[in-house]
Amino acid sequence: MATYRVSPSFGLFAFFALFAFAALVAIPVACGAQAPTLPSAGAEEQAAVGTSTVMDGPWEFTLEGRLGSPTGRLKVGEFPTGVNKLTGGGTPGTLLRLHTLGVDTSEVIEGTAAFHFTPRDAIRASVLYDFLRGSTTIRGPSVVDNGAEFTAGSLDTNADFYRLSLDYERTLFRRPSGEQLVGSIGLTYVNFNPKLTGNIREGGPEANGGRSNSEDFYRQELPVPILGLQWVYPFAERWTLRTSLSGGFLPRVDSLRTEGGTIYLEQRHADLGLGVVYRVSRMAHIEAGYHFTYFFQEEKSHEDRNLFELSDNGLYARFKVQF
Repeated sequence: MATYRVSPSFGLFAFFALFAFAALVAIPVACGAQAPTLPSAGAEEQAAVGTSTVMDGPWEFTLEGRLGSPTGRLKVGEFPTGVNKLTGGGTPGTLLRLHTLGVDTSEVIEGTAAFHFTPRDAIRASVLYDFLRGSTTIRGPSVVDNGAEFTAGSLDTNADFYRLSLDYERTLFRRPSGEQLVGSIGLTYVNFNPKLTGNIREGGPEANGGRSNSEDFYRQELPVPILGLQWVYPFAERWTLRTSLSGGFLPRVDSLRTEGGTIYLEQRHADLGLGVVYRVSRMAHIEAGYHFTYFFQEEKSHEDRNLFELSDNGLYARFKVQF
């Protein structure tokens, strides 16, 4: 299958809009801010970037955009009860690579809100939306997805998903220089419902007069526990290096749902970030850097064999205010 790039989506627009928004807000704040005074030795710990409710206030909001280069695979198999597993809807599904589907760019927008109820403790909620879209042309063998057979012609993919997270954060240690290590523990939930649109062979088990077919991974989803660490290192008056690592998994567990028998779910998450933060004022920060994401989800039952795996390398920009 030959591929071509999909046209920019709303996610790409949102990413560049983030830069414009950050500039419009940060520049006036920076110009209007008073010249910073050097903290005394006793106040250095309070001045640590992003941790002191005395210095920055208890409320924190961030907006982040990312552009990435994803790789991965998608496979949706369907074995309906009463259908011959060697024909029709009893097919295991075609293993599809994101690049083969024309999904060559990822576009992510994420927002978080946190409340620091002590100088060391915070609760953070976040919402992330990942745009994964592409187009290709089927020129060879047909593609089978969720029991539907897509024949020669254009094939469009919408593999967008969103992720909701809730975390408790704790500053594990802090030095007078501002260096600190923050740990977190929480839960994350992913809503994934990939859809293919193309020429579906008439008479197939999933051909209902339309051109699209989707699989609702989210119906078997469970909250996944996530652990994280964040290291902050100030290296200049207004500049800070920030690194973060988080991850979690569910081993093969009963999803508490049934579809042709018990559905078993396995899921893994990993996120790595490395960025540089510029402190515009006491309230505002701008950050840019590198981000890596890994996500794996597999669902199995007597009727379903569903798999999605994503590895994504990207660049991000983030704007934060705290008051």
